[in-house]
Amino acid sequence: MLETNVVRWTSKITDNARRGLVDQALSCFLQMLRAGIEPNAITYSATISACAQSTRPSLATSLHCLILKKGFSNQLFVSSGLISMYSKHDRIKEARFLFDDMPERDDVSWNSMIAGYSQHGLNEEACGLFCSMINSCENWKLLVSDFTLATVLKACGGLGCSRIGKCVHGYAVKIGFDSDLFVSGSTVYMYCKCGILDMAGRAFDQIENKDIVAWNTMITGYAQNCYEEEAIELFYQMELEGFKPNDTTFCCVLKASTAMSDSAVGRCFHAKVLKLGCSMDVFVATALVDMYSKFYDIEDVERAFGEMSKRNLVSFNALITGYSLMGKYEEALRVYSQLQSEGMGPDSFTFVGLFSSCSVSGTVAEGAQVHVHSVKFGLDSDVSVGNSIVNFYSKCGLTDSALEAFESINRPNSVCWAGIISCFAQNGEGEKALMQFCKMRKFIDKTDEFSSSSVIKAVSSWAAVEQGRHLHAHVMKLGLDCTIYVGSAVIDMYSKCGMVKDAQKVFSVMPEKNVVSWNSMITGYAQNGFCKEALLLFQEMTSSGILPTAVTFVGILFACSHAGLVEEGRNFYNLMVHNYGIPPSMEHCTCMVDLLGRAGYLEEAEAFLLSSSFSKEPGIWGSLLSACGVHKNSDVGSRAAQHCLFLEPHYSSSYTALSNIYASKELWSEVSRIRDLMKDMGVEKEPGCSWIESLRFGVQ
Repeated sequence: MLETNVVRWTSKITDNARRGLVDQALSCFLQMLRAGIEPNAITYSATISACAQSTRPSLATSLHCLILKKGFSNQLFVSSGLISMYSKHDRIKEARFLFDDMPERDDVSWNSMIAGYSQHGLNEEACGLFCSMINSCENWKLLVSDFTLATVLKACGGLGCSRIGKCVHGYAVKIGFDSDLFVSGSTVYMYCKCGILDMAGRAFDQIENKDIVAWNTMITGYAQNCYEEEAIELFYQMELEGFKPNDTTFCCVLKASTAMSDSAVGRCFHAKVLKLGCSMDVFVATALVDMYSKFYDIEDVERAFGEMSKRNLVSFNALITGYSLMGKYEEALRVYSQLQSEGMGPDSFTFVGLFSSCSVSGTVAEGAQVHVHSVKFGLDSDVSVGNSIVNFYSKCGLTDSALEAFESINRPNSVCWAGIISCFAQNGEGEKALMQFCKMRKFIDKTDEFSSSSVIKAVSSWAAVEQGRHLHAHVMKLGLDCTIYVGSAVIDMYSKCGMVKDAQKVFSVMPEKNVVSWNSMITGYAQNGFCKEALLLFQEMTSSGILPTAVTFVGILFACSHAGLVEEGRNFYNLMVHNYGIPPSMEHCTCMVDLLGRAGYLEEAEAFLLSSSFSKEPGIWGSLLSACGVHKNSDVGSRAAQHCLFLEPHYSSSYTALSNIYASKELWSEVSRIRDLMKDMGVEKEPGCSWIESLRFGVQ
């Protein structure tokens, strides 16, 4: 027998809604209407609660229309329920319209709207509405609950606004809500998101009855703010206090373990994951793939991925990214094909990983195919994907293709502009880099340090003094000249223009210097003949606790070479290899051959080159050949020339240098032989060229 009493129907609807039986609750409501029983405000409130859990948004609209028709929309708790319902159905605009249309509001309506904004990531709107509540309501203190404070604290964290967050925290302490687990956990979250880890730690320590959520929040905060050791230490402290880690905990500590020197810590966590049976979770398994990828452990990466019982797009993206880190573009493309065969569509992270793998390997054809796929899925206009495409073409030297990709990006940000400027700068097209920088200033109000440093590097490559001065003035106006990257670029620019005093002034006023800044100044001194100053600055650098890099020693060896400091050069080379463990590069070997060759130690230079791992580099043999020309040594010179001609048979300078050596020895038959050889090989001497900078016409 059907119940005819409205209270019984309402009770039945409420009971089903609380148990999550949405269809049964809505069915009861419809039966009630068909039975001719008029619902009351409580009935509608219960039905709204059921509708909010439904996956059919159209029901929400129908119910709202019925409520309007029956005149219950002015009931506060009914309107508040409608706001919550619309928020849960991602219809935040309708929720706000309903909220603004309310003649009066209670704590539930305010909290529902604030929570709706926060849950949809509209943190600025959530904080703004909270401030409006305080400013517009005389009795706002009665409207604030633990739920309000927790919601606003999370919104402040998402917004990164510690100013409002601290005020809310202070008020929570004042009214005694700081001991509430929900509020205190949100306080920890807010400070972690704002990067204020000391305050987060204090708030965490003050929580009397911590739950697993609070522990996870603090561990995550440490991991996300690069306090990996603290995150791992807190994990073990949590275990000591009897808490059992869950999937979220393991995801956090596995991420933190990637910052360790090796995979030992991560492997320990992997063992714990297996012991507690968390390896079946897709997010934990994905974190394992990511962790092993960071340590280039390809076997464990593939094993972790292969053992996953369930995979999602994030799992595939993690594997693609892992392969890209190791430069295995073929495997990355294979996983991309597998992803599609399993019915998944790629997202922006997929293509970023694919372009990264193609960039590392320099595979133009495969990268172009990936580009076509990104266009097919409409993701080439995405900022992150567009940047990856620009970077890929830049590394392949295809600047025109990079520019086309850049122009396809919707609303390029400062990172995009910095990418295309850097593309032209790195490929020796300084004028185009400067042109893009000028275009950028029309669209972006304030340039950042990355785009500024890129264009300054471009200008320095063609030693355009006036353009460099203008750019220096521009970054000074923006206050960027004191940043590390821009300051280092300015030093490099002035050094390459031969203006060492200006470079030294910029270096001396930099408030903070890193190894790049020191290297720029050392190299600047060396390139301009201030060899003593370069060596003194190296001593100052090491005394300051800055560890030299491979670039540092290139500058030092260059200085020793041009100053004729043979013994010092040998000592610095040995210091680099044996004391600092820096493997010699081609630049180091070139400097050493040049150092020994300039000083006349030609046989030693030849022996050094033959014993190095760069004995197949024609440029270094060319340096030795030039030194033989200076010292008129035809024996070593002829052997060096043989290497040059074998490695680069069509390079005219090697023929010319060897011919000049024979001419200085009056070996005219050898001179004729070299000239005949050039004719037989079809080699012609390249004409010289030069350029000047004109204030009116630019570079000519």
